[in-house]
This record gives sequence, structure tokens and C-alpha cells, in this order.
Amino acid sequence: MFFRRYFHYEAQRLIRTRSSTDAHLRANEKTIVLNEGAITRIDVSQLAANSPIEDYFSAAKCRPSGAHLFGVFDGHAGAACSRHVSTRLFDYCCAATLVKHIIEDVALNERLQWLFSSADTRLPSFMREQHVNNVIKFMDKFKSNTEVYNVRKSLQSAFMALDEDISNGALPDSKGQVCRMSASIAASGSCATVGHIRKNHLHVANIGDSAAILGVCHHNAMIARQLSRSHSTDNDDEVQRLRSAHPISESGSLLKGGRLLGELIPLRAFGDLRYKWPKELQKVVLEPLGVSPPVSLFTPPYLTALPEVFYHRLTPNDKFLVLATDGLWEWLDPDTVVRLIMDHSLGAETLSLYQPKSGLTLREVALELEQRADRRKVSRPIDDNSATHVIRNALGGVGETSLQYEKLHESLSLAPGMARHYRDDVTVIVVHFNEEYLTKNASGDDVIRKEVH
Repeated sequence: MFFRRYFHYEAQRLIRTRSSTDAHLRANEKTIVLNEGAITRIDVSQLAANSPIEDYFSAAKCRPSGAHLFGVFDGHAGAACSRHVSTRLFDYCCAATLVKHIIEDVALNERLQWLFSSADTRLPSFMREQHVNNVIKFMDKFKSNTEVYNVRKSLQSAFMALDEDISNGALPDSKGQVCRMSASIAASGSCATVGHIRKNHLHVANIGDSAAILGVCHHNAMIARQLSRSHSTDNDDEVQRLRSAHPISESGSLLKGGRLLGELIPLRAFGDLRYKWPKELQKVVLEPLGVSPPVSLFTPPYLTALPEVFYHRLTPNDKFLVLATDGLWEWLDPDTVVRLIMDHSLGAETLSLYQPKSGLTLREVALELEQRADRRKVSRPIDDNSATHVIRNALGGVGETSLQYEKLHESLSLAPGMARHYRDDVTVIVVHFNEEYLTKNASGDDVIRKEVH
């Protein structure tokens, strides 16, 4: 009788623990079924380690061009900058729509159609007016700039314009007063990885150490293709770029311990005025906020918000795009992430009603049903959301379910803020592609090209 009660109690405790773990993991997940152009579905999930969280994510449609924008924004030294960038950058991207890509003439304030954002997209009235004026000025300047003739340059212009406006917003006004909210945004910093998808054209603009990968079916095997490079001391090109921009006398202080001026890991970012402004200006604006300049600040700026932009023409072999902050890549490599998402897709597919595509012969239908039966060998996914599935396996380990739950429960039981000592915030966006659309719009061989100057 005792053992029966004990095992009943243990079974109930295990169920409660697993339910609590699942609820925690899924608290910030979203799924959008889009079925528009190259995109079928978007999965996003997020798990905090910092309190408050410093990661943000956004997705929107640029109505003039029909392009979709997806972004993950990893903040540091506070959440103010990443929160601001996640809700403001896409306005600049829409304002930078190339004339040749305009399919609908839309007023500036109606150009952006939000799909979702983890931050409140509304601004305080005094900041909203300034933001609108900034975007109008940027759009007028963009239209008159004949050197901006492709998506790469338009995205770079949008990134740089926002960063300049963040910096200008922190300057003293005509009365010598400083807006503390604007200054706090500019004093903190944010990495950004943004995907821009128009028809079958994919551009990825990146600053910092978040990353974008493409899940590609290559010779019947899934592989990961990198669509971004980390801007850190692990990137030799980035180190050389930085060293060539500063005197040789700073070679000992420029990069210390794998960090910029011995402090900052990402070598490109929004905000972070401590590494961009001269000491004299920082004393006026930042020091009253308790923010001191780096000891080795001699020839600023050391940091830029100019993104590297990779272009890829989507093909039917491209199954999904993954954008994720560095909190994911600390645990999983790109190939593992791609395999997890593909296995999740196959497992989820066997649970849905089979509907043959129009035009298939009976033999082709029979073959698809046979392949579908084989896929039933793939275990049913615990999560409907592929981004949550990736985070589950990142923190719980890729392995047996009960052991995975034990690791997850241990990790998620840490108090808010304490988890930061063991892991970072994790944000994952998975954009699933429409194979049928990409087949109809296929245009030659795969093209992956880095577009940066």
C-alpha cells in the first residue's frame, strides 16, 4: 500500500513538473501561418535569463514592396537600446524602399504592417514626434541619394540612419538639457540580425554576434548554410578592419581578452556611445547617468552599426531560415539546429491530414503516402512550435526525454536574473518556406553572396 501511494505521488509530481516546464518554455512562443509568397509559417520562441530580458524580436511587412522583415535584437548594458531598435528599425527599412520595388504607393505612416513584436511598438508622445521627423528626413535624403541602388545599400542606410538618430537624440537640446530616456537608450547597446524577404530574394543584414542560417536540402541531406558572420575577435577580418582604423600605438589596448577595449564582445552594435563619443561629450551626457568612458578611449569611434549584408536567391531546396541570438549558439551548432527543425517538421507533418497536390498521378500519390508512412518513424514532437523545440533541445540536451526534462527543470528553476550566470537570453525565429512557390519562381542556380563595402 505504501509503495502504491509512493509511486502514485511520484507520478503526479513528475506530471506537474513536466507541465510546469512546458508552460515556462512556451510562455513566449508565437506561430503565424502566413501563406504569402515564399513564406508559409513563422515560429518564434524566447526564453529569458536576464531580468529584465535584454533580447527582443520583431516581424513586419513592408507594404510598398511586399517584403517581409524579421529581426532578433540582443541587448547589452541594459535593455533600452535593443527594445528601441526592435520597434524603430523597420520604419527606416520601409522608408528605404527602392523605387523599382514599389508595388503599392503607401503613405509613410502606413508603410509598416506589424506581424508581431516582443516590445510595445508605441512610443511616448514626445519621442514619437521626433521619431516621425527623423524617418521623414531619412526618406527625403534616401530618395536623393543616387548611390543607393540595391537592397544591400538600402538596409545599410537604414541601420546607419537609426544609429545616428539614437546618438543625436542623446545630445543636449538648445537649452542644454539632456533627455534621460534617450541617453539611456544610447548608452546601452544592441546587436541585430535582420532577414529581408521579397519574393524569392533573401537578404540578411547583421551587426554583432547573433546569427542567421539557412536549412537546405542538399543531395537528400539537410545542411546548414551560414548567412551571417559574427563580429567578434573570432572573426579575423573584423579584427583586421578594427586594427587598420586605429593607430598602431593602441595595438595593446584595442582588443584585450577577446573584448573591445577589454570590455565589449561584439565589434559592431547600435548605441554604445561609450565607444563612439569622445570623452568630453561623454562627461556632459553620460557621466550624470553614472556611465563612465572606457579607460583606453583614445581615438573614437571604435564601434559601427554598418551591417554586413548577405544575399541569397531562394530555391525549392531551401526549407527554412533561422535567426537566433547568441544565447542559442552557445549550446547548439548550426547543423544540429537544422537537423532538429527538419526532424520536427517531419514529425509534425505525419499528424496532419494528407492532401495531395493538384495534378499528381495515382502512382505519385501512392509514393507520397509511402514516404509519409516512413516519416511516422520520427517521434511526435513535444512542441508544435519549431523554435520552442530548438530551445528545448538546446537547454535540455538532445537525448532521452526524461533526462531532458531533468536538465530543463534544473535550468528553469533558477530565479530571474540568477540564470544569467549560467546562460544568456535565447531568442529564435524560424521562417518556413513554401516549396511550391519557390519551384514556380525558380531562377537558376543557388546564389549566396556577401554584399558589404
